[in-house]
Amino acid sequence: MPTFELSVILRALQRPELSGAVKRCCTNIMEKGGIIRGMENLGLKPLPYKITKHGDRFHEGNYVLIKFDSAVDMPSKLVEDLNRDTDVIRKNVFPGDQEFVRPCLTGPCEFGELKNPDHEKRIWWARVARRHAKYERRKAQKKA
Repeated sequence: MPTFELSVILRALQRPELSGAVKRCCTNIMEKGGIIRGMENLGLKPLPYKITKHGDRFHEGNYVLIKFDSAVDMPSKLVEDLNRDTDVIRKNVFPGDQEFVRPCLTGPCEFGELKNPDHEKRIWWARVARRHAKYERRKAQKKA
């Protein structure tokens, strides 16, 4: 059974209602044959943007991570059931336990960034110098 991680954003609820919503998510996983390995409540946080779900507008939510093992096709069924839950604002299922693989095994990694960090600054100064030179030329032409 592969491991998955369920990331859920729940409405801003009081402690008893929040535990009931998390329990529903966990029960949903277990009813479909999944095994829950761990759970982490990240707390109540403001959402990055306003989210509208089930006719309501939300500005903050409770973030919860649930690690579980299940069959490969189960996450899609789980997402369908969580769509119907009115306390769930957002949900994502990610494959879990993937090790980080360094993209560059030798030397420093370059991810498309500019080799010279001063490059953009030099471009800006070159543009300013061109504008200034053009301004000075026009000024000299008007006087002549």
